[in-house]
Parts: sequence; structure tokens; C-alpha cells
Amino acid sequence: MKKKLSILAATLLFAATTFAQSVLPNETLIKVSSSVFEVIVDKHEDTTVSYEKELPLDKIAFAIRNDKYNPIGTAFLLEDGTFWSAAHVFTLYGESYNKNYYLRDADGEIYKIDEITSFSNDRDYISFTVPDYEMEEGQGLVKNEKTKMNTNVFSVGNALGEGIIIRNGILTSRTYESRNGNWQWLRFSAAASPGNSGGPLINDKGEVIGIITMKSENENLNYALPIAETKADPANTGIIDSPIYYSLPNIVSEKEYDEFKMEVKLPMKYEELHATLTQAHKEFVQNLYNKMSAKFAPDGEKGLAASRSWPDFAFYSYATSFPYTIYRAESGDWDLGNNNSKTYSLKENGSVVYSSMMGYFTAEVSKPDSIALKDFVASPKMYMDYALEAYKLHRTVGTEQIAITSFGNPVETTSYTDTFGRTWQVSYFDVKFADAMVLCYALPIPTGVYLMYKIDSISDIKDAHYLDMQFVADNYYASIYGKLKNWKEYLALPESLTGKKPAFEKDMSMLLTETQFKFKTSAFEINFTPDIFKTDDDTKLELIVGFTKDAKNKVSLDFRGFTMYNSKKADGYKYVGIRKYNKPHADAEEQITQSWEQFINKVSPYDGQPYNNEQYTYRDVSFTLNDSKDPDSVYLLFSELKNQNRFEEVIEFSNKVKEAIILK
Repeated sequence: MKKKLSILAATLLFAATTFAQSVLPNETLIKVSSSVFEVIVDKHEDTTVSYEKELPLDKIAFAIRNDKYNPIGTAFLLEDGTFWSAAHVFTLYGESYNKNYYLRDADGEIYKIDEITSFSNDRDYISFTVPDYEMEEGQGLVKNEKTKMNTNVFSVGNALGEGIIIRNGILTSRTYESRNGNWQWLRFSAAASPGNSGGPLINDKGEVIGIITMKSENENLNYALPIAETKADPANTGIIDSPIYYSLPNIVSEKEYDEFKMEVKLPMKYEELHATLTQAHKEFVQNLYNKMSAKFAPDGEKGLAASRSWPDFAFYSYATSFPYTIYRAESGDWDLGNNNSKTYSLKENGSVVYSSMMGYFTAEVSKPDSIALKDFVASPKMYMDYALEAYKLHRTVGTEQIAITSFGNPVETTSYTDTFGRTWQVSYFDVKFADAMVLCYALPIPTGVYLMYKIDSISDIKDAHYLDMQFVADNYYASIYGKLKNWKEYLALPESLTGKKPAFEKDMSMLLTETQFKFKTSAFEINFTPDIFKTDDDTKLELIVGFTKDAKNKVSLDFRGFTMYNSKKADGYKYVGIRKYNKPHADAEEQITQSWEQFINKVSPYDGQPYNNEQYTYRDVSFTLNDSKDPDSVYLLFSELKNQNRFEEVIEFSNKVKEAIILK
């Protein structure tokens, strides 16, 4: 049952609005106060999130920490029995933990909002029913659709979530809405804080002249929708009209524009309306993504293969100390993006090499030695915990920043196979206290996982970020490397953890014994015995990939070579590498054609003559298959021995390596 405004509540309200009391008649003030409500949602606390220490909740104001609800805005009652607020106070579409919306009156009574009877997200108003609320005789505010400039007005609302307060100002002007000028906003000088949204803007008679919608960004003037504008749309109708500029994280300066427009017949239960609009919005965003991703895919109309950058990418391949994300610059050229990375050491030779790139946290998380790769890859919680140890995220409690140590286990897991056939593990982690979610894409690698994650509202994660990260995954470029003991574990991972391997990895196999080392890929096969190259678990192997395309313009990755080496601290240190270069395209830049000519003609240093550099002896050899005079590709063989002037030894080593490698 609706309680009358208590004398105590009214007294407190008068004390908080001293200036308003001196202007509004006492009877008007009480009527306004009884007709304005807080809009609240259930307070959600996480049971899975862990922190570096116990949260100092005593630092939060008593009333807030003991409130079971979170105040998010304001609503008001008109004399005809209808309830109104601003549409943006409610999550009309997009995932959220907030499933129920309530009104709370000055006596603390709670009433659930039931049906939505009208709304426009463009004009930013909404009306709804509250079945359990019993309106008293004479209650409810009167509308006044005719207002004069430079008159006293009052903002009424749940400012900063601390209860309903009233503040005065002047109605200063009218301003056309920016898109089409279809109506004019009311501008006023009365203070409006976060939480005021949806409250009434009233005149000195307590009549509603507008619905408070937004605060000015640049000056102390705020906006309200004239109450008359709630009649501008058809009755019993909900209207969505949102212009959207959709962009992909690694496509600079190009966006896809469209308008999300929809009309819904009302009334409708909030839950049903939310589900209907959310599904429609998901499909709308998916369509925008499909257009952009098709256009900018590697073999798309504006993709890598169609750009001026393609000859570079087709010719060169790169050994990467930290993965690159390929991006399209404002010029239309494609390039390799890699922000400066930092390294954080974990126990037992583990590490997190991390960076922030294109709005996402990225990291190579190398597991500690004592953890089996299959267990590490199978535990998103584990590798996310290590990422949080290296790069800390915090929760603000009062004035303190408390580090988050774990998001717990994911609430949802799935997978994504990118355009090159690599399978990413996709994990969603709840962050309920912020109505947020963490999305993580992780790719198994020999040393652990490469991951990228984003924390944002559930709505943005579920509607857009999961698509954005798919496209970023499509443009991931990196060598594959690790010690041979890492490769053993990597190649033994079951398909249940790795998904189907990309074409260039499918035929990979390795044999490592005391007397033989064999490594096979689709592009080459290595056969080393100890007299050529002594290998053990700690020998490092890096496979280098490059771009190619077929006659149908389909872009793919293939292996372009490898490097192998053991510890430089060891007396028997050796380094060997093979790199394949394909014949340049006819429109390749001069630098590329000059490099090709240098390789083909065996110009120094690719003439096989050994040389010294620092404390090592080197030999670089250029060769082609079958000694072709006009080859489609050329190979460079790099050899390195510790100490200088070991010319005969490095020649012998290089020749044996060449014989021990089968090129395909």
C-alpha cells in the first residue's frame, strides 16, 4: 500500500532544499515530493571475483553500503496516473544483469515496474505501469505545455543517487535537437547531477514542463524534453531511432553508418520488450559487422591483397618477438601494429609479455615450468589470473583502489576459427558489481597462450566487442616459437583444446631423441643428427609465417622458414635459419626488386663467404631449387657459430644443414 509522506521525511526534504522551500509553497513542495520517485535496480555482488585484500566497504557511506538496491535515475507520476522517466535510464536493449526495475518512494517503499506503455529513445522519454502502486486522491503532477523563457524552474530528481532533492534555476532558452531539428530542447540553469535523468523540470507552481534528459558537457546548462513532445509520437508505440557509426578497431578512419530504427506496439512487459529489442539490435550490429569485415578482410575489396601494401606482405616475412596486429592506416595502406611491450616475470621461468593495442589488453602468457601445457590451456581462469598479476585492474571502493586478482572461472566459453583457420578460445567472465563483463580471446602457443581481453558493459561486450575481436583475431600475425620441450607439449595437445589446426600447421610433427631430431611441416622437413646440430629440450625453434594468395585471390598463411639455436652461453652454441622469398609482384616497389636481385645474383653477404661480426662467425647463402635461372622463389640459409674466424667450420656446418633440410 502507498504510504503518505511522513512528517520526518518531509522535514528532511525541506532541510535539503532550503532555497526551494523559500520559493515553492509548502503545499506544492509536498505534492511534488510525493509524486517523484527514485528508479532503482537490484544490487549485484560478485561471488567469483577475488581481490588483493578484503574490500574496505566501511569506507562507503552507510546508507549506500546498506542499500540492497542501486539508484540509477528518477521517475514521476502525473495526475492522470501515468509514470514517466527518461528512456536512457532503462536498458531497453543490450544484455544486462539488471532484469528488474523498481520505483522507491520517500518512505522507502518499493514497487516493481511492469509494462512499458510508450517510449522514444530519440526524444528520450518513457512511460510505464506500476500495478502495486495505489495513487492517492489529489496526487500526481499537472502538465504545463506552455512555458516562458527567463522564468524560475526547478530540477527534481535523485541527484547522485542520494535521494530526491529540488534545486532552482532559470529557463534560459530553447535549442534544436542536433540531427534533424525535429523539436527543441529546453535549456535551464538549475543544477542537474547524475541520477537526475528522468526527473521532472517544474515551474514555480509545481507543474511539469519537461523531462530532464542530459547535462551540458561544456557549461552549466542542462537539457529537458518539453513535456508536450511526449505526444508527438503515435499512441501505444515505442520508437527506436539511433544513428550508429560502426568501426573496427584496426581500421583507421573508416566507419559504416546506418540507423537502427524500429517501432513496437505497446503496452508490453518490460522483459518481453527488452528481449525483442535486444535481438533486433544484435542482428543490426551483426549486419554492420558483416559489411565491414567482408570489405576489409584480407581478400576483400579494401583488404590487404587489394592494397598497395600487398607486394610488401607477399615478399617479406617477419620473426616476431611479440605478435603484430595488422591494421589499415588512413592512407589505405596496411601495416604491422605493435605497441611497446613490457615483461613481467612469473615463478618457474614463466612470464607475461603484455601491451595495450587498439583498445585491447594483449599478452603472451608463458606458463611456469611445473604446469603442463594441456592444463594451462584448459584453464582460462589460470592464464587470466597471471595476466592480472602482470597488469593490474582495480575496483574503486570509497577513495581506495583495490587490485582484482581473479575473475574466477568463465561463465561462458566458446571458440572462434579465424580467417586463417586458427582456433581461438573465447571466454566470458562476470563482473556483476559494475554490470560489466570481461571478454578474452586466447590462442594456444607452444609456451602457453596469446590472449587479448576487453572489459566493458555486458551490452557492449555481447553486441559488438565479440565481433570486433573476431576481426582483430583475423589480423593476428606472429611467429610460432618455443623450446623443443614446449613444442613436444604443443604438438601433443588434443583437438578438444586446440580446435582444428590451420592448414599450414596440420602436417607438423616432431621427433626428438638423443641421436636424431626431425621436424616436419607442409613447407620443409628438418633432419639433424648430433654431428650437425646437437639438440635437446632447451633448444629453441621458431617457425616463421608469411602471406600468399591463390588464383582466386584467397589469402592464406604458409611457412616461410625457421630458426633454431641453443643457448649463447653454451660452448657448442649454434644458430641456423632458412627463409623463403617469393618472386616479387610486377608492381612491387624498387626496394623489393633490388632485394630480389641481390638474392638471385648472390650479392654479398649472400654469396656464401663467411664473415665475422661481434663475437660470432657467420655465413649467409642464397640458393634456389634445381638451380633455376628464373625461379619463383629463393631461399636464404643463415648459419652462425660462437667466436670469430671459424670460417671453415661455418662453411662445413652450413653445407651439412642444407643437405639435412628437405624443401617442398
